[in-house]
Amino acid sequence: MSQEYSSINGLLGIGADAEGRDFYLRVAAGSLAYDRGEGDVKYIQVYLFQPASPGHPADVNDMFETDDLDELAADISRGMLDWYGNRLDFRTPTPEERDIIRAATGWE
Repeated sequence: MSQEYSSINGLLGIGADAEGRDFYLRVAAGSLAYDRGEGDVKYIQVYLFQPASPGHPADVNDMFETDDLDELAADISRGMLDWYGNRLDFRTPTPEERDIIRAATGWE
């Protein structure tokens, strides 16, 4: 795995979507080994959690990508993500926000 992917593995982020709804994200990056001898496949998986807000229940989704990882990793490193056609800007949480995220999601 490239050093760039290692640097985003485990990353936590916090932001708000275009509607102003808060979200938390967590990035996992690694490689999968297939037992058929096809070699390792690198991946980036992003989990997106939106806490409950007035008129919206809590929601969690994920995206799993194996293509164009260099571009995706670069965007994530810059604090942005194309979430199925919607641009999400995020930042690293403060230590206090990190505790809130972990309490809400169970993410380590």
